[in-house]
Amino acid sequence: MRTALRTSIVTVALAGAMLVPTAGAAFAAPATAPQSAAASDNSRYEGKPVYIGEGLVAVLRNKEEGPEAWIREVGPDWKPGDTYLVHVVTKLDRTQPHDKAKSLDLELTKAASANPVLVVTAADGNAKSYPLPAGEAGTDCRVGPVGQDIGAGMTAELYVSELGPKVVLLEAGDGKPFDQLDRTHPSLPESAGIIARIVNPSGAKPVFEWKTQGGNDTVGRVAFPAFPKGCKPSYKFTDDKPVTKPATPAPTSTPAPVKPQTAGQTSVVPKGPVAAGAELPVETVSDTGDTATMVAGGALIAAFGALAASVVLRRRRAAQG
Repeated sequence: MRTALRTSIVTVALAGAMLVPTAGAAFAAPATAPQSAAASDNSRYEGKPVYIGEGLVAVLRNKEEGPEAWIREVGPDWKPGDTYLVHVVTKLDRTQPHDKAKSLDLELTKAASANPVLVVTAADGNAKSYPLPAGEAGTDCRVGPVGQDIGAGMTAELYVSELGPKVVLLEAGDGKPFDQLDRTHPSLPESAGIIARIVNPSGAKPVFEWKTQGGNDTVGRVAFPAFPKGCKPSYKFTDDKPVTKPATPAPTSTPAPVKPQTAGQTSVVPKGPVAAGAELPVETVSDTGDTATMVAGGALIAAFGALAASVVLRRRRAAQG
């Protein structure tokens, strides 16, 4: 036991001596990690740019996303070869094939075919056509509007498209828009004063449901137009399912209590230091030789620590000089 103790002290001292150069090197030359920046990828927005007037460029694309015409503001001095990935004014595609930008009327025609065309009509009625790159034919999913009177001077227009069902609520008198419902906003808030919502908005058969103050007490329901055959919505159908309560687990039986044994048991009462909770070591070091070895080992460790500090100090002074 004493020999093992001496051996462990000497081993610790030698390990400290071996670590001195490493510690000095760590202080003298801190490591630095190289930094690299990932290059941005603009391939999603690149295409064929054509100047359409009014300081606008149409970036024409027809890839896996389908036909697209990104209308970007580049200024009146733009010419082919100049950059065009700048501010977006609007975007035309199969879902939104028509829009206006400044004084220009924009329409993506033949959007469901393999050869769509962007038609730009100026304020004077002069129209120009810009063919998009050829692509794959698709199915036009747009159906509507289908009108529906919901009472209380309100009407609704129902649509379906690649993006899902949509309801445009209008005031029946002047056709002024009141609100719009879709998959991301399927219901009016309670403060609206009427009930209007899309039931099962992400399902294959959504339903429009309403109840107005001016109507009767019943809730009106009407199904949306069916999705055209071959239509591929931009989302996966997830029909709403009724919520079921989990089954109540069967009660478990309580085991019978175990009676304590009172006969045939003996107990040992600790005495001395053990009775007071003291923990006695396996072997008490009392030999003067062991004590001297421990003191010598501690002195050796302290000496190597001082040597390490001296090496670090000299390297710092050399670096500063």
